[in-house]
Amino acid sequence: MKKNNQNIKELLQDFDYVNPELAKIIGSLRKTVLSIAPDAVEKVMYGGIIFTIPNRMFCGLFLRKNHVSIEFDLGYLLKDTEKYLEGSGKYRRHLKIFNKKDLEIKKTDGFISQSFKIKPL
Repeated sequence: MKKNNQNIKELLQDFDYVNPELAKIIGSLRKTVLSIAPDAVEKVMYGGIIFTIPNRMFCGLFLRKNHVSIEFDLGYLLKDTEKYLEGSGKYRRHLKIFNKKDLEIKKTDGFISQSFKIKPL
């Protein structure tokens, strides 16, 4: 697993200072992403943590005022029968996570896994 440890560490500390509850959710999601995609490269970009695999930035975690946003580069290709994904752009979609219960309710593991498995366009 390649990552810029110091930048990630500092950003996580900043998140914890701003909103400790949501920072814990980001920490949990980060572990999930890295367990699904252990060779993903993570880095600080766009004010969040993005995860890349060759030719793709498949997932990003961002702290917002009242929620965590999980963003998917090719989210329009994800199966979402319950309509949890938001966004109306050409490609990207995101999940809004307001609390720990949302991690399970909105099936975050499944969406992360789906996104990771999509072949680049």
